[in-house]
Amino acid sequence: MRFFKVTVKFGHVGRNYYYRGNLYITAETKKQAAEIAKNKPRVKHDRKDAILQVEEIDRKTFFVESKKNRAINYFSCYNIQQQRNCFYEIENAVFYEPWIETDSKNYIKKHSLRKKFNDDPDYYFYKNKRNIDCYVA
Repeated sequence: MRFFKVTVKFGHVGRNYYYRGNLYITAETKKQAAEIAKNKPRVKHDRKDAILQVEEIDRKTFFVESKKNRAINYFSCYNIQQQRNCFYEIENAVFYEPWIETDSKNYIKKHSLRKKFNDDPDYYFYKNKRNIDCYVA
């Protein structure tokens, strides 16, 4: 087993913001370490650039740094109130992601699908058929 330090983007620090932190992982290859890191909690899973850096470290550094990492309360918070109380620990590593504010359709949240379904002719057919069946019976 080899030891890796993986720098990733963590979420839950505000809209369009990310926390740049480290995960310490044991794996066979850098690629496998990156996959393990991407599946960890709080990591931005939907971002292609969630993994910023993967570097191999020695055993002693791995255990010392992972112990320091466990002392950060951000990773052990269960709710937003606890996270706000320990935000001072990570505030220097929180960065803004400006590219998320694009007007692309991929990043626009659809709040209601009702209009989309009401404009669909198949939905209209089934809606009317259901009403007809209710009145016939």
